[in-house]
Amino acid sequence: MGYVSVAMAEVFPSKPVKIVVPYPISGPTDIRGTTRVTKTYKLIAENAPPAISDSMARLVALAIGAGSPHAGALERQPGGLTTRGALSVAKAPADGHTLLLASNATMVINPNYFHCIVDVPARDFVVVAPLATMPFVLMVSSSHPANDVRGLAAWLKVRPGEVNIGSSGEGSTGHLAGELFRRMTGTAIVHVPFNGGLAGLNGLATGQVSLMFAALPLALPYLSSEQYRPLGVAGARRLESLPELPTLAETGLPGFEIEGWYGLFAPSGTPAVAAAWLRGQVSGFFASAAIQSHLRRSGLQPATMTLEQFATRIHSEADKWAPLLRASRLPSKEGKS
Repeated sequence: MGYVSVAMAEVFPSKPVKIVVPYPISGPTDIRGTTRVTKTYKLIAENAPPAISDSMARLVALAIGAGSPHAGALERQPGGLTTRGALSVAKAPADGHTLLLASNATMVINPNYFHCIVDVPARDFVVVAPLATMPFVLMVSSSHPANDVRGLAAWLKVRPGEVNIGSSGEGSTGHLAGELFRRMTGTAIVHVPFNGGLAGLNGLATGQVSLMFAALPLALPYLSSEQYRPLGVAGARRLESLPELPTLAETGLPGFEIEGWYGLFAPSGTPAVAAAWLRGQVSGFFASAAIQSHLRRSGLQPATMTLEQFATRIHSEADKWAPLLRASRLPSKEGKS
């Protein structure tokens, strides 16, 4: 009986696994954060794909539920530029039943860019599994005179300080891509952070901004629209879904390489047995042909990294982007950078 009791005590999961989603629900807000909805915005919103974080979290819940009598449960905890949810997971019991869906923004960008948030170091978490990478596309409006990246850079250089570049928000991957573009082209462009990607696309279509690095899952429904013109992919290689679209490196910016990613994390100290079970369920689910096809159709790329490669990537990206992020951030309230 003693052996049976010990074995039963070690069964995992012993209750529903909670997946914390630290992102807010996207809404129809414009540059000022109001609810003013333009005709253009309505057209964009009608074709908008589901929120990327929600889709990823639901897939994780399905993966966990497929191997357990307990279904995965989603819990939205927005706030603090995703750090509210991250902190709650870092402080949760390290038993494998509370997980964090996180992107490179939470683990790499936020700690090096913002003064006002509590730092949530990657060491506070166990890496459970890489999920997917997210390409970014440089877009202009269809009325823009530039037809390629070289032409855009030349156009910007004769208009220092006169041109706005949009992003889905301060400290987003699109913002980081814009900073890298500004420095590599030697141009003086003004960053305009919107409240979400849809608002950014609306700003691009209506002329509030002239260019934007948009996440492919968001941009995909609009790439063939008469309102936009894609100029290049921000990643290291062309995309299978858009083979005719060159990388920025091919079009005059060698070494330009940036993309987002999503991963699954657990509190530091999570038992190896629990982490291994979760990893096996999630990695096996995401490796299936059906899920990989779904990810590609959604504009994401299935993660091909090993667990060790993913953990290394998190630290190497932090080292790579920290100088650029710290040089680009706004002064703190105390006037210190």
